[in-house]
Amino acid sequence: MKKLFISLSILACVGAAKAQTITFDVAAKYAYSATGMFNKNISDLGASQDYDVAFSSNYGLAGTFNFGKIGVGVEYLMGNFKAGYQGEQVVLGGAYTSNVDLKTTQIPVYLRLGGSKGSFGEFGVVMNNVKSATYTNSNYLIDPSEDVTNQYQNFMGYMIGVGGRFGILDLPVMVSVSARFMYSTADAKGVDALGTDLDLYNPYSKSNAASVGLHVGVIYSID
Repeated sequence: MKKLFISLSILACVGAAKAQTITFDVAAKYAYSATGMFNKNISDLGASQDYDVAFSSNYGLAGTFNFGKIGVGVEYLMGNFKAGYQGEQVVLGGAYTSNVDLKTTQIPVYLRLGGSKGSFGEFGVVMNNVKSATYTNSNYLIDPSEDVTNQYQNFMGYMIGVGGRFGILDLPVMVSVSARFMYSTADAKGVDALGTDLDLYNPYSKSNAASVGLHVGVIYSID
C-alpha cells in the first residue's frame, strides 16, 4: 500500500509539474489530538476494562512541494500518543483509571489538494516511531508507573484531513488550520487497561491506534 501511494504521488506530481510552477513551503506545526488504542481483547471484558478519553500533543516541522493545486508534504513531529482506560476491579481495590503514554516521532507523508490559499483536503500515511512507553494506574494497590516500552512496536496509520490556509495582514507568512483523522490497521501491540501484556491473551487481537485532532501551522512560502 505504501509503495502504491508513493507511486501515485510521484505520477500525480510529475503530471502536474509539466504545466505548473513548482513552489516550496516550510512550516512550524503544532497538533493537539484525542487519541486511543483499541483492542478486541479489552473490548470483550466489559466494565472491568473500558476505554477513557486521552489527549496527545505533537510539534515539529513540515515541508511541502506545490505543483499548482497539488502538493506533496512530509512532516517530522515529536511528542506523544496516549491511550486512556477505566474500569472496576474489586480484587485490585475497586474503580481505577489508567493511561499509556507513548513517546513518539510521527512522520506524515501526504498529498494536499487545494490552492496556496483557502480550503484544502489532504490524505496519506503516518509512520509512528515509538521511542518509549509508560503505563500508569490511579489505583494505590498497583505500582503507579511502569516501563512497558518492550510491549509496543512502531506502526503505520492512514490519514485524511480538511482545512484552510490564510494570510496574515501583509506579513510574508500564512497560517494553516486543519482537522485530521488517523487510523492504523497495523498492530501497535501493547498492554491492556491493567498493564498486562496483550501477547498473553488467547486468542490474541491486534491493537489499532486512532486519533482525531487539530493541526496548526505557520507557513513560509518559497517561490
